[in-house]
Parts: sequence; structure tokens; C-alpha cells
Amino acid sequence: MKICIASWSLRNYVGRKFPLAEFPQVVKAKYSVASVELAQMHFQDFSLGVTIPTNETSFLDEIKRGLEQTGCVLVNLPIDIGHVSQLDEKKKRFDLDVIKGWMKVARYLGSRAIRVNTESVITRERKGQKSSSLEMAIESYTELATYAKELNLKLLLENHGGLSGDPQNIIKIVEAVAHSSFGLCADFGNFDEAVRYRALEIMAPYVWLVHAKTYDFDENGEVPEYDFSKCLAIFRDNGFDGFVSVEFEGQGEQYEGVQRTIDLVHKYW
Repeated sequence: MKICIASWSLRNYVGRKFPLAEFPQVVKAKYSVASVELAQMHFQDFSLGVTIPTNETSFLDEIKRGLEQTGCVLVNLPIDIGHVSQLDEKKKRFDLDVIKGWMKVARYLGSRAIRVNTESVITRERKGQKSSSLEMAIESYTELATYAKELNLKLLLENHGGLSGDPQNIIKIVEAVAHSSFGLCADFGNFDEAVRYRALEIMAPYVWLVHAKTYDFDENGEVPEYDFSKCLAIFRDNGFDGFVSVEFEGQGEQYEGVQRTIDLVHKYW
């Protein structure tokens, strides 16, 4: 098991207190960790409120230098755009092309993986109207997995709401795609409590990356929302030996939240 730290954990600082290119330096100096996830939402000029174009290589080169100078591994680039399971073929094709642009960014930066959701948060089902199709998701992930192989990337599907909120849908997709460049990213916090542990068990054999999500801690340094140790044990006992990425999502101080999450992972692994 190797610890990784997601830029989302320091979302109040990235692009505000320091640029994204310095995130690897901050992580290595503060936590002695040399593996990171850089969220697509942080590829942004916060002073202008605009996303950096995916062909802006000068910006990307700064990030590459930050990784190389610290010896940090870019484990994953999670993106939160695109609706790969939508019913409208024309719109889906547009989104797939945009996602492929971000896959090129991930490859340019030397990322090992890219996370693509079944649908974006903005375009999930509204007012009970069906906007997603399992068949469309399978078709899209098959195409993207083929492209990922060309780029020497791992394509990841995360339990992140919408279709992927149901573990059975996730398994149907991963087994239908059945591609060596396609795997799963399991997030501790994104399933409903009623299915959380069983759902993570179902995902475990296909998991390439784990998101160890935490919120604010109780007086014992534990996560009150769910059994963190049980979640971690599911992957440890399944023989998982990949990256466990720290995703602190609490309201408390984020530097401290990251450290307490790291401590919790080491306590139970």
C-alpha cells in the first residue's frame, strides 16, 4: 500500500495560497509523501475564474516541472466533466471528445490514470426524467478504454453518484467493458450507508485506486460517519497493494485533516 494525496484535500489552498504546480512540493514537505492526484477542477486560473485550455502547454509544463523536481508520481487525474452515459448521441460524442482532450493532458503530465464519471454532477437525472443509459455507459467506457491503452493510461470509474451510485451498475459496466486498461476507483464516502460495505466488497476485485475519504474527526480521531477501519480492511484483506489516496472533505483545517487521515490509514492498514 502506498499513500497518495489528492489536491481536493487542500482545495482552499490550491490556486489560492499556492499554484497547482507547487502542490507536489507542499505535499512532500509537509507529509513526506511523493504521490499525488491533481483534480481537473484545479487546472484553473482562480483570479479569472476560467479553466486552463487543455492545449496550454506552458501551464502544463509548470506542473510537469513541479512533479519532476520533487520526484512525485502523478497517480491519477480525476475529471468532473462529460456525460458518457447520456442518451443524446450527438451530445455524448461531444463530451467524449472533450474527455479525450483531458486524457491527452493526463498523458502529457505522465499520469498513470484518469478518472471519468458515468455522468457529470450538473447533468445527472433531474425531475425524475431518465437521462442516463447503462448501455451508453458501457459503449463509452469501451471506447475510452481503447483510447487509454493507446496513451498507456488506466481509465478509472469511481462510485460517484448517478449510475455509479448502484454497485450492480458498476460491476455490469466493468465486466461488459472487460478491458485491461479499465478499472475502478473505490471511494469510502460515496455510497449510501445501507449498501456501503457490501458495495465496496463487490468493487474490490476490480479496484486500481482507493479514495480514503474522511470528514471531520471525533474526539478519538475517528470518522463518525462510517467505519473507516472496516472500509480499509475490505481492500487490505482482498490483497490490494496499490495507492490509497487521501481525500479530506471536512470543514476543519485542511492541512491537519490530511495528516489525521494519513495517521488513520497507517493505524488500520
